[in-house]
Amino acid sequence: GYPSVGKSTLLSVVSSARPKIAAYRFTTLAPNLGVVDVGDGRSFVMADLPGLIEGAHQGVGLGHQFLRHVERTKVLIHVLDMAGSEGRDPYQDWVQINREIKLYRQELADKPQVIAANKMDLPEAEAKLALFRQHPDVQDIPIFPISAVTRKGVQELLYAVADLLDQVTQTEEQAYDHSLERKVYQLEKEEAPFTIRKENEVFVVEGERIEKLVKMTNFSYHDSLMRFAQKVKRMG
Repeated sequence: GYPSVGKSTLLSVVSSARPKIAAYRFTTLAPNLGVVDVGDGRSFVMADLPGLIEGAHQGVGLGHQFLRHVERTKVLIHVLDMAGSEGRDPYQDWVQINREIKLYRQELADKPQVIAANKMDLPEAEAKLALFRQHPDVQDIPIFPISAVTRKGVQELLYAVADLLDQVTQTEEQAYDHSLERKVYQLEKEEAPFTIRKENEVFVVEGERIEKLVKMTNFSYHDSLMRFAQKVKRMG
């Protein structure tokens, strides 16, 4: 979404992330990551990507750096200021951002997308949402009226995103070429990479290899986080 539409506010209310939030544009200059607990046993990582502007696909406003992060996502949540509090038209914002994504790389435009119609607590938001829904090209896209500030409608948005992620993961699993799988033989005495035990409601994962991996990982960086996740997955 554009700068100042409420992306950082949304991340702050659905996760423990504390991004910088201020009443001026380009508060976010690098992705902020937060783990979202959906509340039904599911969770996912949400990335608050810096605001995109017209010409981003050509590098305007650090556009290439911003768009590069979109490549790492599975589902796009397009946040719109439905009240038009910055004097812009929510529909034109939606068209422009999607255009920038498509011009940068067509595959990104094909990613599953939902629309978070934010700032519904402000005047004129309801009327502008009604007009927005009338556009033919948004008919097939799920639209969730929310107010990140009051948290109204946010839970419904999270359920929908989690469902989409489940579908994407299932599709990827079905597309995986299982003929490439190989058996791996290990010595029986080889120490397990980790153990798992439960303390009340918390699962404790321990092991020399995994603890060493934690020490070697800088969790402030998205790439490091992804590498950590991949290595843990390979460990089983």
